[in-house]
Amino acid sequence: MLPLSDLIAALKRRWRLELFVLMTVLALVAIWTASSPKTYVATSSLLFDEPSVDPVQGTQTAAQDGVSALLSTQSDVIHSIAVGSEVVRSLQLATPDVLARWQAVTGGNGDVNAWYGGQLLSNLVVAPGKSSRVLALYYSSTDAQFAALMANAFAAAYLNTRLKLRTDPARTYSRWFQERTREVRENLQQAQARLTAFKRKTGIVGTGTTDAEVARLGGLSSQLTSAEASAAALNARASGNAAASPDVQSSTVVQGLRAQIASKAAQVSQMSTNLGPNHPDLIAVKAELGELRSKLASEIGNSTQSVRVASSAATSTEAEMREKLNAQRRRMLSLSTDNAQLDVLQRDVDTAQAAYDAVAARLQTMRLQSVAPDTNVRQLDSATPPLLPSSPNVPLRLLLGAMLGALLAVGVGLGLELWRPRVRTADGIAGITGLPVLAAVDLSGSRASAFLAETA
Repeated sequence: MLPLSDLIAALKRRWRLELFVLMTVLALVAIWTASSPKTYVATSSLLFDEPSVDPVQGTQTAAQDGVSALLSTQSDVIHSIAVGSEVVRSLQLATPDVLARWQAVTGGNGDVNAWYGGQLLSNLVVAPGKSSRVLALYYSSTDAQFAALMANAFAAAYLNTRLKLRTDPARTYSRWFQERTREVRENLQQAQARLTAFKRKTGIVGTGTTDAEVARLGGLSSQLTSAEASAAALNARASGNAAASPDVQSSTVVQGLRAQIASKAAQVSQMSTNLGPNHPDLIAVKAELGELRSKLASEIGNSTQSVRVASSAATSTEAEMREKLNAQRRRMLSLSTDNAQLDVLQRDVDTAQAAYDAVAARLQTMRLQSVAPDTNVRQLDSATPPLLPSSPNVPLRLLLGAMLGALLAVGVGLGLELWRPRVRTADGIAGITGLPVLAAVDLSGSRASAFLAETA
């Protein structure tokens, strides 16, 4: 067994051979790497802003504790045929070559976009980040530019698909709510028409109608009270001695006639003492006195008749006012029934109006959601063409080649040394002969050194 010092000296002695072996191995690894097909992986990422606030309704749409399920679901969505088809359509990848392959494989059955999109999905890997709301999209291809293009295209197609998944149901509900809006509008119009017709029929124009009728009832009641008092007073005067009534006694005509009668009576009394009963002057004065008394009786009769007429008129007025009051009371009872029916019709109108407002509000909300320009997902990073391929791994292959070349170079050097051993150190001589070395001569600077190098 050669000592370690001889083996190390042998390796140093054959360094050119060992370097040649190492470089040969590295060259072979480089050739293998260069001839191997290269695969490039481009990376794009998506950020989910959860929980988020709906821009239309202003409400929170999701909770933080559902991030894992959310990312898992969205990963499945990205891997769906719908997203793959969207990529093919957006980039117009259905070229004649693709169509020819599709015809050959499927016989023209199905959708070429879905078929080719499914093939593109086989090179896509979606990986959620740990404890984060980020999804990473890795697309592998032999072309670095195409890999970056596909990674960005799948991110954009997913965003478009997610937006459609959100807006398409809103458009459907928008059409449905639009139909319901027509129905509730018709119901509201019919309720308003019934209410208007009932008001026109009953003459109720508003809530002030009842107040006006109540005020009219109060006015008629007051007028009836006054008419009753007036009729009672006139009836009392007409039922007794009408000639002695204050109305007759206070008449200016009656008072004037009585004054004239008193004057003529005094004149007749004076003339009776001086003239005989047949004297023409006395007879003329007495005739005037009789005429005055006749006028007084006639005037008293006329005044008495006026009192009786006024009493009868007051009684008629009282009866008329009582009839108006009773009619107003019947009107109030009828109005109470009409108001109850009016309240029912008004509630129908209010209910129809509330239903119309609710449906109109939901319709407006659905219309806004159906044209929403964005979702709560953003493309965080855009893919760029990778500089180095992910497969083959050039640095790893070179490292492994260097390690293998080094081991092979050492093995070749040690193998040659073991095949033709040489004495290279004093320790080697001592080990072979079993005798101690007394002295060592350095011949590196002599001619023998060259000769020894050639024989080695």
